[in-house]
Amino acid sequence: MNRDIHLVMSLPREIFSTLHRFEDYHIDDMKYGDLNDRDFQHLGLQDISARVDPFRCLQFDMEATFNIHALSFGHQQPQGRLISRQHCADIMFDEMKELSAQFAKGLYSPIIGELIDHFHYGNGLPWSGGLLNCAYEEVIRGVGTNDMLMKIRDEVNKQLHTKRDARLDDFFFVKLNSEMKNSKLPKFNRYIDRVNGLGVSVHDIYAQQIKLVRFQRYAMSWGGLLSFKGQDHFGLGREDIANELYKNFRFFRIWFFLQRHRDYAYKPFMTNLTAHVHIQGSV
Repeated sequence: MNRDIHLVMSLPREIFSTLHRFEDYHIDDMKYGDLNDRDFQHLGLQDISARVDPFRCLQFDMEATFNIHALSFGHQQPQGRLISRQHCADIMFDEMKELSAQFAKGLYSPIIGELIDHFHYGNGLPWSGGLLNCAYEEVIRGVGTNDMLMKIRDEVNKQLHTKRDARLDDFFFVKLNSEMKNSKLPKFNRYIDRVNGLGVSVHDIYAQQIKLVRFQRYAMSWGGLLSFKGQDHFGLGREDIANELYKNFRFFRIWFFLQRHRDYAYKPFMTNLTAHVHIQGSV
């Protein structure tokens, strides 16, 4: 007999959340406009853009004889024409978008461009996008990145196999939460994410939460719906730019400058991710 057996419990039910909390605006990644020219000198960040000198608001003459990439700002300063600070920022945002192409190819490549535009015009408001949500669901389900999903399925299977009238009670959810602490969270840190745009757009996901939204038990099986919620910061901290890997890329130097220099102070923001994933097992 294949009749539905609905488990009596209050849904949706949180089954896991990270120690990192959502809406954390107090970390270094979220600071902006807090550094001056001298701070950038101390950080070794003087060659910011190949098109402008953002400290002096000069647009370089690209046909000049000097080599901007080999230039030592301590000995020779390139010449150019004075432009407004806003025009200077706009040029750097365009340069940043062009440079992002080295990290973003394929299906998910448009995401970083959308994030840069939001950094430019969004005034620090949270951002979300359908394509990023698709990527989030893909990594949740993916082979090698689906640890959380498989752990939930296996633990529910074990619980319901114990006896016919077994329930997903409070004790079960406490035990499940404990078991999941040793599982790998879905992240965009696969090798492919280095070139598909997801690594530079999000990479790690700062805070995550999983809820059981719907659940049904049948005579020989069960099925449920899980809600995944993630949040990351589109912003750079001092620790990021101190890393030689990031520091060597002009893309990240421009990003850090636009965010942290007091004369520009473009606001970082929260990137929100959501996914709903069906899960099933046998009893």
